Amino acid sequence: MFPFVIFLAACTSKDPNTVSLSDREEQRYNSALQKVERLEMLYNELSTAQAPSYVEVDGLLAEAKAIKYNYNANGMNELTMKYCDALAGRITDVQYRFSLLLDKILLSPTNISLKAVSDTLLDKAVEYPLYMRSGEKLYYNIKANAGVTVRVYNTDTEKLIKTYNSRNTKDSLYIENSAIYLLEITPKEKLYADIRIDVRPVDAQSYNRRSVRSEQVECHSGEFRAVSVPGIEMRKCFEEPRKFTLRGRFKAAFSGSAKALVAVQVPAGATDILYSLRIATSEQDRASDGEFHDNLSRSYKRIKFLGLPIYEKTSSNGLLNTLLDDNRPLREEDAYCNMYVFRNQAQAKQFQDETKQASQLSYDVDYSTLGTQSCNGRIPCKGAKTIYLAFENERMRYANYIWVEVEAIIPNKVHYTTKYTLQ
Repeated sequence: MFPFVIFLAACTSKDPNTVSLSDREEQRYNSALQKVERLEMLYNELSTAQAPSYVEVDGLLAEAKAIKYNYNANGMNELTMKYCDALAGRITDVQYRFSLLLDKILLSPTNISLKAVSDTLLDKAVEYPLYMRSGEKLYYNIKANAGVTVRVYNTDTEKLIKTYNSRNTKDSLYIENSAIYLLEITPKEKLYADIRIDVRPVDAQSYNRRSVRSEQVECHSGEFRAVSVPGIEMRKCFEEPRKFTLRGRFKAAFSGSAKALVAVQVPAGATDILYSLRIATSEQDRASDGEFHDNLSRSYKRIKFLGLPIYEKTSSNGLLNTLLDDNRPLREEDAYCNMYVFRNQAQAKQFQDETKQASQLSYDVDYSTLGTQSCNGRIPCKGAKTIYLAFENERMRYANYIWVEVEAIIPNKVHYTTKYTLQ
């Protein structure tokens, strides 16, 4: 403590060897001095302790940073200003020493390491959900060889707490409320990074940490951390399966027909249609008939949040073929027919009216099949208003029974977010 002489009256002394403060300046000086002396004493005690409490040190650092001391130099002599400057220096010094002590505690083996990886390649955002208890302190240190964005959220309150945009981020967060917190690291380009996450415990329970379960769920635009990705809408083209009978060639000469035509009205914006074709020699329905839409929807829901490309205009085959593979119908090994795909109404009518044979007409060879059994398939239809599915039974004696279900695929935007819960 620096000795000085206080004149209780206004600062009027001209003696350059005397410390002279006004009543107001004296009060401000003494108030700041008392706080500094107390913090200096506590620092000396904590710095020599075997395991200083980070909660206590962090609180004292906050007290030190809260000390505000400014003085009015008007009328002060040089010696008085030196004494005031010395007090301001002591405030800065005690703040710095408590900050160093916190850094020392961070490196202490009593901290709990939650994540420590070196030279890891980041090509997309990574997330670290953590359950934190009140009174703990979260430390995070991210060093990258290029720019990254680091965000810290409280997922319970759905609030963004801190954001950083830098190659190197080193900071801490005092946990006021027990909750699930999220540390999100988003690289601005493909890069390598060192990531270290530690927590300063408050008691023995901190070492038995509860794990967090992540689940991606659909949401609406504007919801907390909602992400928009390409998706698809599946729309029924028929309310019920189209069912018809194809007579054998011999019987068709007397009654019925060996041919049938189904016109599929393509909804606006559709790029593909998916069909389910079941062919049987028995007229009996199955419980699975009419379930094509529901089966596709269940498969889509199961795979769309697994990191696969949901829908790409240039290469949609992967997703759509996966959906079809998940719902292959049981084949009727003794039942088969020819299926033709027409994109022209006049050509389809000639087939239906039997004015020309299929071999004389212009059908889509890529998506037509001769001698097909029960199957699923995909037909591109972008820009088309109607697709005509034509069926022909070339067998001489036996009739075939056909069930057809068709889904239109329309690209759209899907929003999802991640929900975090304690396990």
